[in-house]
Amino acid sequence: MSSRKIVIVGAGNVAFHLTRALLENTLNVVQIFNRTLEKAQDLANNYNIKYTDKISEIEKADIYIICTSDKAIPEISYYIPFEDCLVVHTSGATPITALKGKYRKGVFYPLQTFSKNKNIKYDEIPFLVEAENINDQNELISLGKRISEEVYVMPYEKRLPVHMSAVWASNFTNHLYYIAGEICKKQGIPFNILVPLIKETVDKIQNNMSPFEAQTGPAKRQDEEIINKHLQILESDPNSTRYQIYKLITESIIKTYHD
Repeated sequence: MSSRKIVIVGAGNVAFHLTRALLENTLNVVQIFNRTLEKAQDLANNYNIKYTDKISEIEKADIYIICTSDKAIPEISYYIPFEDCLVVHTSGATPITALKGKYRKGVFYPLQTFSKNKNIKYDEIPFLVEAENINDQNELISLGKRISEEVYVMPYEKRLPVHMSAVWASNFTNHLYYIAGEICKKQGIPFNILVPLIKETVDKIQNNMSPFEAQTGPAKRQDEEIINKHLQILESDPNSTRYQIYKLITESIIKTYHD
């Protein structure tokens, strides 16, 4: 596996971290391809590897890992000029059929949120893989296990719901943190006052308490007096969606614990 040549297609957050994870585990990343040359250069220069923005200059490799936006996958994959290779994308919400070339096809999806300025423990990232044949599937399993022990074979029919669950667990939760921070900010209170509460909530789940068991708060208690006080505050909020978000989540919690 170490001798297999890998080309990274893309230069965003996923490409940045996946390139680092592969190189840290002595895998052979030989080139970065990106349609914006400066971005390819920025990523490649971190690791002294070759880069290009021209599809005619893309190197022959064993594996091409497409780390672009989902909507760019069909177009960019169509122009990979080689047939005797494995091309994979890194999306949880896109089927393997989005890859449009004559090469062998697969999926190599790291189930994590990525930001360039945040260090990540790569060995804790679950990788969800899929391929058209068993040999390529095994190759992707081996590739994933060079980085992490958490590697799962998962077809699109299961991967898409898992991707949606990740949106609930990460993207939506982070947006709720943003709303909470804005409410604190209006009162001149730093967001950090909430950090111990957030850490304790996560700690419960990390220590084998299910989210169902970990739930607390006025909605679980069905405390209508406090719920109505909160809604009265939100009625005057110029962002009316926050009132609806609070109301809908409260109703969902009540339904979960009292139906």
